[in-house]
Amino acid sequence: MNQDPVEETLCLLCQEPEVPDGVTRRGRFYCRTCDREWILEKRKIARVGKNILTSQEKTEFLLDCLSLFNSSMGLEDLLFRFTELIAERLKRDKVAVFITNLELGEIRLAYYTARQKSLQRAIKRIRLDYDLSFGVLIESMAKRESRFYVLKDELHPFYKFYSELTGTKSQLVIPIIYANTAVGMLAVDYEDDDYSVYLEDQEILQLVVGQFAVSLRNALLYSKSQNQSKNFQSLHTAALTLSKLYLDNHDEMVRMILLTLSGIVESSVACLIEKPVKSMKVKVFKLIRDLENFQISTETNTVDVSTVIHLLHAKETITVDPIDYPVFESIGVIGKEVVIIPISLENGTDCIFTLAKPDSRFPQDELEALNAFVSLARITMENANLYQNLSQKERLEKEIEIAKEIQATLLPRKIPDSKYLLFGGFMVPARGIGGDYYDFILSPNGKELFLCIGDVSGKGVAAGLVMATVRTILHSLVRVKDSPWEIVNDINNYLYTSYKDAATPRFMSLILIRWSLETNQILVSGAGHGLLYIHRNKTNLLEIVETGGVILGITGDISQFKNEDSIDLGKNDTLLMFTDGVTEALNKSDEQYGDHRLQESFLSSLSLEPKNQLERIYNEIRNFTMEAEQHDDITMVAIRKL
Repeated sequence: MNQDPVEETLCLLCQEPEVPDGVTRRGRFYCRTCDREWILEKRKIARVGKNILTSQEKTEFLLDCLSLFNSSMGLEDLLFRFTELIAERLKRDKVAVFITNLELGEIRLAYYTARQKSLQRAIKRIRLDYDLSFGVLIESMAKRESRFYVLKDELHPFYKFYSELTGTKSQLVIPIIYANTAVGMLAVDYEDDDYSVYLEDQEILQLVVGQFAVSLRNALLYSKSQNQSKNFQSLHTAALTLSKLYLDNHDEMVRMILLTLSGIVESSVACLIEKPVKSMKVKVFKLIRDLENFQISTETNTVDVSTVIHLLHAKETITVDPIDYPVFESIGVIGKEVVIIPISLENGTDCIFTLAKPDSRFPQDELEALNAFVSLARITMENANLYQNLSQKERLEKEIEIAKEIQATLLPRKIPDSKYLLFGGFMVPARGIGGDYYDFILSPNGKELFLCIGDVSGKGVAAGLVMATVRTILHSLVRVKDSPWEIVNDINNYLYTSYKDAATPRFMSLILIRWSLETNQILVSGAGHGLLYIHRNKTNLLEIVETGGVILGITGDISQFKNEDSIDLGKNDTLLMFTDGVTEALNKSDEQYGDHRLQESFLSSLSLEPKNQLERIYNEIRNFTMEAEQHDDITMVAIRKL
């Protein structure tokens, strides 16, 4: 090991009048005075201008960061204040925060602070694919390691573009880690490539980036919740608008549908391809949104069916790379990713909705919102056809049939496959379209299950529309919230806000269960829905559970009715949930089926699997009511723990 003469070796971190004690290895100086590493300086007078913070300055910076992270603020405000704090205290002109979205496989530049505001605007839309071919930035994220690098040493053209645009020569990158997952990265840009500039920045920023990760994660979840709330309101408003207007103006109806779809997901272009039955021509309606200048334009063209034949083969919602489909360029649908949503109308018309995003992909929650609105739009499109072709009576009957079919698709299409449970679900609406709702929502990892059953006030199309919207809200909320009560509270806010001034207010009772399948932890929140039954296999006893709570939609604040209780289920225990249409079913003598008969039927059918058990109970209800008219929806859910 070679050691330079002591009198020529200075440690820039110590900044002491005496020459510190230390050794030199591979061009780096290891100081035994301050126990830190620095780039070797072969000069007797330390170089100035390296922004060495005093202990007091470091302490003040850390305290300011902790104060910032302990406050509640939105995503944009958090990013602005944190990067400005770094720029001010560390004297760094250019600081960036990148955010990772592993669902979309991309990293986007969420915020960039610089004295040149024009530079901030110029690079705000930078996005990177989460691909190791991008080099050091993605490697730093994947390995969860801080890196300092010189941009000219990187091969990917992005680094040359970034360097020329921002004047950056080197960059310090620190991954932002939350729950052992990289949610983003903090980057500090330097206008020279001297390694001596970054060590202290790295040291102090690594102390705060862990706390920043928690604040960033919370801000991202809040931002996502706000976007979902906006989507719910858009769905509700657009559904009401479409149901009242445009039945006699087809083109204006299509324009409104495309405008709403593009607004839900901030799409640059939305398109409807419409092929009437037995026609060799298709009509292409296109709406283009200039997201930068807030301008909207529309186009309508007619093309040969051969031009779009591949799109007409789509049977379900899919996302594709437009490069793989030359047809998109020919009809002007251009972007990084395109979603295709096919529907078929009763008159034989095939319709394909396509939307494109300019520089990003579609997350799952946006796809769910699009599918929900297209289902509502389909009803309006069918109604428009009926308005033109059917008498008033025929139109109403057909509308109910269409809505019934669509509602059936909103109920669980298949029973979840779980090694922990057996499931059964059953619903018979009283008027073709029901206001009852049940669902099983299994997490992607198969370890958590949400169960629910609910009853919307009223019957028919109006109740069915509320049920469909609540389902959309619930499916979105269970992805971001664990607490059944928080989800119930959000659904109440939607119902109260949307219908408090309506001529016919809408209310809903609900039971929501969150079941952790591995730990068998079961949390139950009730909202005025009444009872559920549990048969204990070990003791052969029936347990009656009162779920409590208050009916949703009556008041905006239900905090005083908060309930979130836990229950336990043992091996072969069976749980039964039901709506009041079961116990209040009437025979010709106006006698109710009642709780007592339901309990007997439930206990006598325990030898059957839950699905068959519910069918047996329903047959006994029908034997009781005989030919009497069904006055309310009949819905039941049964779960057995294996």
